[in-house]
Amino acid sequence: MSDNTKPKGFSSLSLFLIWAGAAISVAEILSGSALASLGFSSGLKAIVIGHVIGGILLYLAAVMSASLRVPAMESTRYSFGLHGSYVFSFFNILQLIGWTSIMMLQGARIFDQITVSLYGYSNPILWMIGIALCISLWLMFIARQHAGLNALVVILLLLLSLVMGYHLIGNLPTHTVKGGWPAITFWQGVELNIAMCLSWLPLIGDYTQQARQKGSGPLWSAIGYSVVGSCMFALGLGLSLVSGSSDIALMLTISGFGLAALFIVFFSTVTTTYLDAYSASDSFMNIWPLRQGKLLSLLCTFISLLIALLLPMENIEPFLYLIGAIFSPLYALLFVDYFILHRSPAQTKHWDWTNMVLWATGMGLYFLMQTFTFDISNSLLIFLIVGGSSALIRRIQKHA
Repeated sequence: MSDNTKPKGFSSLSLFLIWAGAAISVAEILSGSALASLGFSSGLKAIVIGHVIGGILLYLAAVMSASLRVPAMESTRYSFGLHGSYVFSFFNILQLIGWTSIMMLQGARIFDQITVSLYGYSNPILWMIGIALCISLWLMFIARQHAGLNALVVILLLLLSLVMGYHLIGNLPTHTVKGGWPAITFWQGVELNIAMCLSWLPLIGDYTQQARQKGSGPLWSAIGYSVVGSCMFALGLGLSLVSGSSDIALMLTISGFGLAALFIVFFSTVTTTYLDAYSASDSFMNIWPLRQGKLLSLLCTFISLLIALLLPMENIEPFLYLIGAIFSPLYALLFVDYFILHRSPAQTKHWDWTNMVLWATGMGLYFLMQTFTFDISNSLLIFLIVGGSSALIRRIQKHA
């Protein structure tokens, strides 16, 4: 088949591997280790429930962009109007640059701890710059032009992760860990899993808008992330319980993974983070349409590197909850409008003020619920409250 007749866009297999690669990251492993106080059995239940809920939400967002053939942030015009979509594009750019910085910083620090343990050599700034350069190369030459190489790296990461999981099975303690772990409730654990999935909601449509199959492409994207993400959370949980630590580098070295750990940390950071830089440029182009998408992605990578070098960004849990506060009411409204109410698109308007007010109210309610100890997923509760309020208000407006 000649190059001119090759089908355009992503096949379902390509989308599965892209999103499986997105799920293989130190952030997922670290978040899984935060569930250690629940013990393996309860922790695993929280992981499965959280990723099933999150996977369904990812699938809905993926279907929307695949059907409308628009990027994720442009799809928000459907419910919030043109200028409303600019607001969410701005928030998305900030969260994506933040994620890229966090991933660079975490990846470099963990890589450095492992090289110190194995070889006695420390240079975290060098590793951070190396990760940024590799992300840039991935964006420029590999992600699209050589998708097979990206798929090969993802498959190797999956195989190494499976080997780790097999190694852990015989070493898991049968009792709940006491003492050293910050205690969390079961539903706080579920919320952490959902929040991680929510962080990908504003990205997944940037890829499924180009799905060759509008039905299977979104489905396999959501499955790729949810299944592999669950495995990464479970790996972090298992490593914590076996090693007695939430320090990823210590977990990996104690568990006997040397060079494999270096490969996993470095390349999982790259295959996850280039997606953020790419989608940040897509969100920027929703505000200001430009044709230099790759150059914008490289600029986002450079800005993220500067932030990682200059600012301390150790703890990702507050960042995840901030993402949940912004994007859970946003997608609650978007899904209700598109899938349930089948409203006429608001993209010809500058604003849809009813939805903007509902979104702001939902965000404030999320933060308010964070100050109380409700033993339930805040994201799930916000989806129900904001989505239900939207359906009720639109029904009243229709019959007024």
